[in-house]
Amino acid sequence: MSMSMTSTDGLIRVFTEDELRSRMSAVVNELERRFGSLDRALEREQDWDYDDDEARLFSEYHAVAFLLSD
Repeated sequence: MSMSMTSTDGLIRVFTEDELRSRMSAVVNELERRFGSLDRALEREQDWDYDDDEARLFSEYHAVAFLLSD
């Protein structure tokens, strides 16, 4: 049986501003749940004292913030 694989190389995903704001809200909510507040989360990030899952959240937070910035 032959199975074809689809490559995602060169694939571009476009997000609406509403989708970005929704994702930002979800990420901020998760950071607040884990650290008590967004400020505490960002302070913890500066200490470089976090696990891989938290690193993913920090990365996503900054990426979405960048995309939403003017």
